Amino acid sequence: MVVRLNDILDTVSKYAPDADLDLIMRAYMYAAKMHAGQTRKSGEPYLIHPIAVAGILAEVQMDVDTIATALLHDTIEDCLTTREEIEAMFGPTVAELVSGVTKIGKLQFRSKAEAQAENFRKMVLAMAKDVRVVIVKLADRVHNMSTLEHMKPEAQRRIAEETEEIYAPIANRLGLHRIKEQLLDLCLKYLHPEVYEELTEAVAATADERDDYIRRTTDLLADRLHNRSVPCEVNGRAKSLPSIHRKMVEQRLEFEQIYDLLAFRVLVEDIQTCYAALGTIHGQFKPVPDKIKDYIAMPKVNGYQSLHTTVIGPERQRIELQIRTHHMHRVAENGIAAHWRYKEGHLDLDPKSIETLEKLRELFEAAHEVQDSNEFLATAKSGLFADSVYVFTPAMEVRSFPAGATVLDFAYAIHTDLGNTCTGAKVDGRMVAMRHALQSGERLEIVTKKDQTPSRDWLDIATTGRALSKIRKALRDAERDQGIEMGRNMLTSELKRHGQTIAKLTKTGIIKALLRSHGFKDTDQLFLALARGQTPLAKVVKELLPEVEWTPATQEKNGISALLERIRGRSASPVRIAGEGDMLVTYAHCCTPLPGEQVTGYITRGRGITVHLSGCRQLLALEEERRIPVEWDRGAKSQHNGELTIVCANRAGLLANISGTCEKSGINITRASANPLEDEQSEIQMEVSVRDVSELNKLISKLEKIKGVLSVDRVRK
Repeated sequence: MVVRLNDILDTVSKYAPDADLDLIMRAYMYAAKMHAGQTRKSGEPYLIHPIAVAGILAEVQMDVDTIATALLHDTIEDCLTTREEIEAMFGPTVAELVSGVTKIGKLQFRSKAEAQAENFRKMVLAMAKDVRVVIVKLADRVHNMSTLEHMKPEAQRRIAEETEEIYAPIANRLGLHRIKEQLLDLCLKYLHPEVYEELTEAVAATADERDDYIRRTTDLLADRLHNRSVPCEVNGRAKSLPSIHRKMVEQRLEFEQIYDLLAFRVLVEDIQTCYAALGTIHGQFKPVPDKIKDYIAMPKVNGYQSLHTTVIGPERQRIELQIRTHHMHRVAENGIAAHWRYKEGHLDLDPKSIETLEKLRELFEAAHEVQDSNEFLATAKSGLFADSVYVFTPAMEVRSFPAGATVLDFAYAIHTDLGNTCTGAKVDGRMVAMRHALQSGERLEIVTKKDQTPSRDWLDIATTGRALSKIRKALRDAERDQGIEMGRNMLTSELKRHGQTIAKLTKTGIIKALLRSHGFKDTDQLFLALARGQTPLAKVVKELLPEVEWTPATQEKNGISALLERIRGRSASPVRIAGEGDMLVTYAHCCTPLPGEQVTGYITRGRGITVHLSGCRQLLALEEERRIPVEWDRGAKSQHNGELTIVCANRAGLLANISGTCEKSGINITRASANPLEDEQSEIQMEVSVRDVSELNKLISKLEKIKGVLSVDRVRK
C-alpha cells in the first residue's frame, strides 16, 4: 500500500493534536530533495521507502522526532548528507537518531556473520542512549521485508533468517505486537514458502464460514457480558499464519487438526472488570483446563498485561480469549510507545527511563561488557529471546527469566556481589546447586560464601546476558590482579639482587619517569606488561638501574637452562628463550604470531614451547606458572606463514593482479582458494610466506590498492 505524506500527518494529528507537523513536512521535503533520481531494486522512486517507514511509525503512535528520523534515515548513508547538516536543519535529537540508525557501511568485516553481529551491537549501544533508534530500525525492516521479492533467493533467505532471529524478538521485547506479527508473517513467507502458500490457501478457503462464526460469537459474548452488567467491547479475529504454523510444528499437527484458530478480545475499563468478565465467561462457557494465564498479576517482561483463557464456545469450537483494559490494549499494540507522553508531538520523557525494563538493561550491559561481537550476539539470542519462567524472591517479589535460566542467573539478577559469592540456593526450603534450572512458582533464597569467586565453569552454568557478562568481567579482573602480582614479584626479585626496592626507586622519581616514557598510567600497568611479556624485564631494569649490567638471576638461569636442555631443537629457531636459541617451538594457531609482534611462550607437555601473541585470549586463560618470556631472534631468517582473506569483485584478471603483486613484493603464495559470494563478489583465502609482520602489513597495503579489491584481512584462527 502506498503511503502519502498527508496520511502520515492525519494519523499523527489524531493521537497528538498539538504535534509539530512542520518538522515532519520539512524532513519530507529534504528527503525528497536528497533522494531525487534514486530508485530501489523494484524500479520505484527511492522516496517511497522512507515515507513507508514513517507511515509504519505513525501507526504505532511515535513522536514527530522519530517520524522525521524515518524520513531522513538513509540520507547520511546513501546521499552526501552529513550529521552536522542534519543537526543544523532538524536539531540534535533528530541528528542523534539518524546517526544511530545509519548502518556500519564503511567498516570491513571478515564475513557477513561478523557484519551482522557488529551491526546488532552498534544498534544496541545506540538504543541504550535512545530506544527510538531500534524502533526506526524495526519499521525499516518491516518495509524492506515487504519488498523482498525484488532480491535474489539467497539474499531473501539470509535477510529473513536475520529478521526472525534478531528483529522480531526485539519487537516482542519492546511490546510492539503489530510490528512483530508483520515481521514473522514475512519471515514465514520467505523461509517456508510452500507452507506459507498452503496455509494462506487453507485459511482463505474457510474465510466466509469463519467470518460468519466470528460475527455471531462476538455478538453472543457481548450480550452475555452486558446482561451480567459487564460493560465491554468485544472483537474477534483468525490467528496469524506464524501462530498457526508454530502450533503445527510444536504439537506435530496438520492444519485440519488445529481447532483453536480463532481468538477473541474483550476490552473493559479497569482491572476489577477484567476479573469479573473472566468469571462471567467461565460461567457461560466451559473452560479448557491449564489454559488460564494471568498476565495482569504477573506481566510479561515487555510490560504486556492481559488475562488469557481458552473455552469451548458455540458449536463446541475451541476459542481463545484475551481480557484486558483499554490501556493494556494500547500497551499490547504499541508497546513501549504507549507509556510515553508527548508535548507538541515531541517525546516528553527521559529516554533513559527505558532502562527500567530489566531485560533491556541486560542487553545494554552485555553490549558494553562482552567485547566480541559474535559472542555478544550469541549471548543476546540465548538469554533475551526465550520464553519466560516466573519465580519469587524471599520477599515474594516476582522475577522473570528466560526458560532454562539457573540459580546462578537469579543470583546475578539480584546483585553482582550475590552472584560472585553464590554457592547454591534454597528453593522452597530445599537446597539446590547453582545449575538448578528455575521453574515457575519457585521461591529462591541465595546461599553465599565470602571466599567464593567465579570460575570458568560458571560460563557453562549461566544463561542470561547479565550473568555471563558479569562472570566474564570477574574472570578478567581476577586474571588482571594475578598478572599484576606476578609482574610485581618479578621486578621486586630482580631489584632485590641489586640492593634496591620499588619503594626506594619510587621516592627518587625514576619509576614515575619510566612510567611516563612507556605510556603507563600507573605501576599496575607496568607490572601487567612485565607478566605478559609485553615489556621485557631486562629493559625495565636497565632503565631503572643504568649503572648495573643486567643478567638473569642465577637460580632463574639454572632452572630455565635445565628446561631448555630437554626441549632444545635440532634446527635454528627464530625464537630465543632466556638468551638461548635453537629451541623446539611451535606457533599457536589461535593467534598465529609473526616476528615483530610481542610474544610469550607457554610450556606445552610433549611439544616444547608454544609461542603466542602476548595478548592472546587463549594464552591468558592458561596457567600462569607455565608462561615464560620469549623474544624473536633478530638474526634468524626463517619464513612464516600468514593467512589472508580477500573480498573482491568477481572480474577477470583480478587473481592475476593479486599474484603479480605478491611476486613483485618477493612473497611466495603457498596456498589459495576462491569462493563466490553474492552481488558478483568473491572471497579469496590465501596463505603467504613472509619474514615478519612488517612484510605482511606492507603486502596487505599493496593488495588493498588493487582495483576491485574491497577488503584484505589477516586471519587468526
